[in-house]
Amino acid sequence: MPRLITHTTGLFTALLMLLLVSAPVVAQQSGIDRVGAYEIHYDVLPTAFLNPQVAQGYNLVRSRGQGMVRVTVLKRLDDGSVEPVRATVSGQVGNLAGQVNGLGFRMVEVGRREGYSHIATFRFSHDDPLRFNLRVIYAPGEPPHELHFIRRLYLD
Repeated sequence: MPRLITHTTGLFTALLMLLLVSAPVVAQQSGIDRVGAYEIHYDVLPTAFLNPQVAQGYNLVRSRGQGMVRVTVLKRLDDGSVEPVRATVSGQVGNLAGQVNGLGFRMVEVGRREGYSHIATFRFSHDDPLRFNLRVIYAPGEPPHELHFIRRLYLD
Protein backbone atom coordinates (compact mmCIF):
# COMPACT_ATOMS: atom_id res chain seq x y z
CA MET A 1 0.00 0.00 0.00
CA PRO A 2 1.42 3.43 -0.89
CA ARG A 3 2.35 5.59 2.03
CA LEU A 4 0.16 8.58 2.69
CA ILE A 5 1.17 12.01 1.49
CA THR A 6 0.23 14.77 3.92
CA HIS A 7 0.05 17.64 1.45
CA THR A 8 -1.19 17.54 -2.13
CA THR A 9 0.90 20.57 -2.96
CA GLY A 10 4.03 18.87 -1.62
CA LEU A 11 3.64 15.83 -3.85
CA PHE A 12 2.82 17.88 -6.92
CA THR A 13 5.79 20.19 -6.27
CA ALA A 14 8.08 17.20 -5.75
CA LEU A 15 6.93 15.67 -9.04
CA LEU A 16 7.47 18.93 -10.85
CA MET A 17 10.92 19.49 -9.35
CA LEU A 18 11.91 15.94 -10.17
CA LEU A 19 11.15 16.36 -13.86
CA LEU A 20 12.15 19.93 -14.53
CA VAL A 21 15.58 21.49 -14.61
CA SER A 22 14.83 25.17 -15.02
CA ALA A 23 12.00 25.71 -17.44
CA PRO A 24 10.54 29.15 -17.98
CA VAL A 25 7.17 29.60 -16.32
CA VAL A 26 5.42 29.71 -19.70
CA ALA A 27 6.92 26.34 -20.75
CA GLN A 28 5.08 24.22 -18.19
CA GLN A 29 1.31 24.53 -18.07
CA SER A 30 -0.66 22.72 -15.38
CA GLY A 31 -4.07 22.31 -13.85
CA ILE A 32 -6.06 20.41 -11.23
CA ASP A 33 -9.57 18.99 -11.56
CA ARG A 34 -11.37 17.87 -8.42
CA VAL A 35 -13.92 15.05 -8.59
CA GLY A 36 -15.36 14.26 -5.18
CA ALA A 37 -12.45 13.15 -2.99
CA TYR A 38 -10.10 12.82 -5.98
CA GLU A 39 -7.65 15.36 -7.40
CA ILE A 40 -6.49 14.97 -10.98
CA HIS A 41 -3.27 16.92 -11.58
CA TYR A 42 -2.13 17.42 -15.17
CA ASP A 43 0.60 19.32 -16.93
CA VAL A 44 2.09 19.73 -20.38
CA LEU A 45 5.69 20.66 -21.15
CA PRO A 46 8.38 20.27 -23.81
CA THR A 47 10.61 17.26 -23.15
CA ALA A 48 13.66 19.45 -23.85
CA PHE A 49 13.15 20.91 -20.35
CA LEU A 50 13.50 17.56 -18.60
CA ASN A 51 16.60 16.78 -16.59
CA PRO A 52 18.69 14.37 -18.77
CA GLN A 53 18.91 11.73 -16.03
CA VAL A 54 15.18 11.86 -15.34
CA ALA A 55 14.37 11.61 -19.05
CA GLN A 56 16.67 8.59 -19.36
CA GLY A 57 15.18 6.96 -16.25
CA TYR A 58 11.68 7.28 -17.67
CA ASN A 59 12.82 6.31 -21.17
CA LEU A 60 11.82 9.67 -22.64
CA VAL A 61 13.56 11.46 -25.49
CA ARG A 62 14.55 15.06 -24.76
CA SER A 63 13.89 16.81 -28.04
CA ARG A 64 12.85 20.12 -29.51
CA GLY A 65 9.36 19.69 -30.84
CA GLN A 66 8.45 16.80 -28.55
CA GLY A 67 6.08 17.47 -25.67
CA MET A 68 4.91 15.48 -22.70
CA VAL A 69 1.57 15.36 -20.93
CA ARG A 70 1.54 14.01 -17.39
CA VAL A 71 -1.45 13.07 -15.23
CA THR A 72 -1.30 12.22 -11.52
CA VAL A 73 -4.32 11.22 -9.42
CA LEU A 74 -4.57 11.59 -5.65
CA LYS A 75 -7.40 10.71 -3.25
CA ARG A 76 -8.06 13.02 -0.32
CA LEU A 77 -8.66 11.03 2.86
CA ASP A 78 -10.87 11.99 5.81
CA ASP A 79 -7.84 13.09 7.87
CA GLY A 80 -6.81 15.61 5.17
CA SER A 81 -3.89 13.59 3.83
CA VAL A 82 -3.83 12.23 0.28
CA GLU A 83 -3.09 8.83 -1.15
CA PRO A 84 -1.67 8.17 -4.63
CA VAL A 85 -4.05 6.38 -7.01
CA ARG A 86 -3.24 3.89 -9.76
CA ALA A 87 -5.56 5.39 -12.34
CA THR A 88 -5.99 4.62 -16.02
CA VAL A 89 -5.50 7.44 -18.52
CA SER A 90 -6.20 7.55 -22.25
CA GLY A 91 -6.73 10.31 -24.73
CA GLN A 92 -5.72 12.25 -27.77
CA VAL A 93 -4.09 15.49 -28.79
CA GLY A 94 -4.80 17.50 -31.90
CA ASN A 95 -4.62 20.88 -33.52
CA LEU A 96 -7.55 23.25 -33.82
CA ALA A 97 -8.04 22.23 -37.47
CA GLY A 98 -9.16 18.79 -36.29
CA GLN A 99 -6.06 16.69 -36.98
CA VAL A 100 -5.91 14.27 -34.03
CA ASN A 101 -3.33 11.77 -32.73
CA GLY A 102 -3.87 9.20 -30.01
CA LEU A 103 -1.74 9.39 -26.87
CA GLY A 104 -0.08 6.25 -25.53
CA PHE A 105 -0.01 6.74 -21.77
CA ARG A 106 2.18 4.64 -19.54
CA MET A 107 2.32 4.64 -15.78
CA VAL A 108 5.59 5.41 -14.00
CA GLU A 109 6.20 5.20 -10.29
CA VAL A 110 7.55 8.44 -8.85
CA GLY A 111 9.93 8.14 -5.95
CA ARG A 112 9.66 5.18 -3.65
CA ARG A 113 5.98 4.28 -3.80
CA GLU A 114 5.06 7.90 -3.25
CA GLY A 115 2.92 8.25 -6.32
CA TYR A 116 2.21 7.36 -9.91
CA SER A 117 2.25 9.51 -13.00
CA HIS A 118 0.78 8.67 -16.38
CA ILE A 119 2.98 10.03 -19.15
CA ALA A 120 2.51 10.32 -22.91
CA THR A 121 4.60 12.16 -25.51
CA PHE A 122 3.58 13.93 -28.70
CA ARG A 123 5.06 16.14 -31.43
CA PHE A 124 4.33 19.89 -31.50
CA SER A 125 5.10 22.98 -33.55
CA HIS A 126 6.09 26.32 -32.05
CA ASP A 127 3.11 28.28 -30.68
CA ASP A 128 0.43 26.05 -32.27
CA PRO A 129 -2.56 25.58 -29.97
CA LEU A 130 -3.01 21.92 -29.02
CA ARG A 131 -6.35 20.50 -27.92
CA PHE A 132 -6.13 17.69 -25.34
CA ASN A 133 -9.04 15.31 -24.72
CA LEU A 134 -8.26 12.90 -21.89
CA ARG A 135 -10.24 10.22 -20.03
CA VAL A 136 -9.19 9.38 -16.49
CA ILE A 137 -10.54 6.32 -14.71
CA TYR A 138 -9.76 7.28 -11.13
CA ALA A 139 -11.88 4.79 -9.15
CA PRO A 140 -13.55 1.42 -9.81
CA GLY A 141 -17.25 1.76 -10.54
CA GLU A 142 -17.05 5.51 -11.21
CA PRO A 143 -17.55 6.95 -14.69
CA PRO A 144 -14.35 8.24 -16.32
CA HIS A 145 -13.54 11.89 -15.78
CA GLU A 146 -13.13 13.85 -19.01
CA LEU A 147 -10.39 16.49 -19.24
CA HIS A 148 -10.51 18.94 -22.14
CA PHE A 149 -7.99 21.76 -22.41
CA ILE A 150 -5.91 23.71 -24.91
CA ARG A 151 -2.20 24.45 -24.44
CA ARG A 152 0.54 26.11 -26.47
CA LEU A 153 4.16 25.03 -26.30
CA TYR A 154 7.17 26.97 -27.48
CA LEU A 155 10.47 25.87 -28.96
CA ASP A 156 13.37 27.27 -26.97
